[in-house]
Amino acid sequence: MKKLTIKIKVAGLLTCMFGLNLPVAVNATSAHLPIGPMDGSQSAKWNDKWLYASEKQGLFLSDKQAVRQVVAGNFTYLDVAKDIALTYDINADQIKAIRLAQPKMHTLGLLPKRDIEIEWLCLQPREADNNLYAWIGNEAGQAEQWLLMSKSEWKPQLLRSLSVTMGAINCAVDSQHEQLYVIENATGIWRYPAAPFAPAEGELALYQKENSFTDIGLYNGEILIFNDSGQIFGVDGELYSQAIEGLDELESFAVDATNMTVYSDADGRYYQLPWQAVKAQAKANNELIVEIPTQVESGTADRAGDTMDDPAIWVHPKFPEKSRILGTNKRWGLLSFDMQGQQVQALEVGRINNVDVRQKVMLGGQYRDIAAASNRDRDSLSLFEIDSQGDITVLAEQPTSLKDIYGLCMYQPKPDELYAFANDKSGIIAQYRLSWQHGGLIAKEVGHFTVPSQPEGCVADDDKQQLFVGEEDVGIWQFDLTQSPIKGKLIIEAGGPLVADVEGIDLYHKNNDETYLVVSSQGNDSYLLYEAKKPFAYIGRFRIGVNGDKGYDGSGETDGLAVTARPVGQGVWSQGMLVVQDGRNRLPDAHQNFKWVPWSMISEALGL
Repeated sequence: MKKLTIKIKVAGLLTCMFGLNLPVAVNATSAHLPIGPMDGSQSAKWNDKWLYASEKQGLFLSDKQAVRQVVAGNFTYLDVAKDIALTYDINADQIKAIRLAQPKMHTLGLLPKRDIEIEWLCLQPREADNNLYAWIGNEAGQAEQWLLMSKSEWKPQLLRSLSVTMGAINCAVDSQHEQLYVIENATGIWRYPAAPFAPAEGELALYQKENSFTDIGLYNGEILIFNDSGQIFGVDGELYSQAIEGLDELESFAVDATNMTVYSDADGRYYQLPWQAVKAQAKANNELIVEIPTQVESGTADRAGDTMDDPAIWVHPKFPEKSRILGTNKRWGLLSFDMQGQQVQALEVGRINNVDVRQKVMLGGQYRDIAAASNRDRDSLSLFEIDSQGDITVLAEQPTSLKDIYGLCMYQPKPDELYAFANDKSGIIAQYRLSWQHGGLIAKEVGHFTVPSQPEGCVADDDKQQLFVGEEDVGIWQFDLTQSPIKGKLIIEAGGPLVADVEGIDLYHKNNDETYLVVSSQGNDSYLLYEAKKPFAYIGRFRIGVNGDKGYDGSGETDGLAVTARPVGQGVWSQGMLVVQDGRNRLPDAHQNFKWVPWSMISEALGL
């Protein structure tokens, strides 16, 4: 063991199980107090106590009375969130979770053995869904995010894999801002969005070429970076604490308001010394957006990449629980799912993008249920008839004048009148009258109008004869369909709650006097409600989140959505539903699909 000269003022003595008399308080910044077990790696603060991992002796706890072993074993790496400790069991070669309690700790279980080497870990508690997550990874740049606990129960499930920077040696999570920070010695500190629905992307948060960083942690909302001489930096590079004299090869640290615990790889010992807590810098608080757990998810796309796009809801006329969800696979056709998410039909009609449904339309002398979709293979309208059981029949495809067709929605101002609005990337919106002739639908263009740039999602209010169109980078337009020519105005601008791109858009008709405009805000993976009448007031927003009990992830990068106020089942489904496209299907990583939730849960969450 390396001999150290220690200058201290002793305020008390602590006797550990190894027979050492250890000082427990000092008021000299140069004092280093040996503490805890030998052959350690990382320490952590739990309530008013300290925890230490030991590769040879297990997990130790120190308080005002003693240092003692609380879990036998051979552990390396350690992080703590609330009453959960996460460590790496060397013998089992698996991650172990421990519920912290006194007088006895309880082992919760082990993560399944991984195909990747595990060289670091960190915990991520989330207030939005009250779940506990963890990140594990290695220097090869392989990382995984795990759902560990749902409703305070141990339910480990792999959420997703993520490629992080090569040379990654440690991590920490800023839970308030949902950011994963990773140390890498060649360039500095990397930052990655850590929400379960977040994109797989990252950025260099602090450039420090050929640095000697060894550990990273969080205290009082601040990310702290530690190097092998004991210096502590903020994520902006500001120096918070000078080097620690007399200690070398410092590998890890943990702090509270008055003390710092460090681990020296030079002699395999933990040391404790006084430390003044960093004053938290003022930061903008993130709005806590309420999350509604996924209740049903559909089967997945048949191939990887950007495949699923837009859903529509067909409601069974007699048995609402037998309703169907239509969804576009924009690589090749139209899919249909039952209310349990099982695929029941697949129609290979081409690269259709958006789909919409109108039911009970008087066409050709009888009531019919019709679906229409924008077909990008031939810049055409793909048309379908749906029978009383929800089975879909393909009708004759109809040409359009559009050069790059994109979005579509339907409009039924009278029982025997049916229209489709289709738009293209140039901003043109064309209106087509759909008439029943010779055993099928014929489309005739009856007018067109424009928005300045690319639109996609749209929805028509049949009763009030108005059309809402999402201009992706700009906001939402309203068009008065009673005017000739049709004129519109921008009623909701992107910015503030609505984060571009504006994607899916639909109407929830609560009653004769109250209708909500439901919008997919792709820029921050949320869904917004506005009043569908002047002044188009903002009501609230939410996300669709993880359902750990059912093993469903939430939704992210949503393109299309659909809502209905008609019952689609009993109980919670009696007020209708919302279905959305999920562009980042996880838990674990999988091809894209659709997620849905009952409207009653949205109503409760937003206090409607």
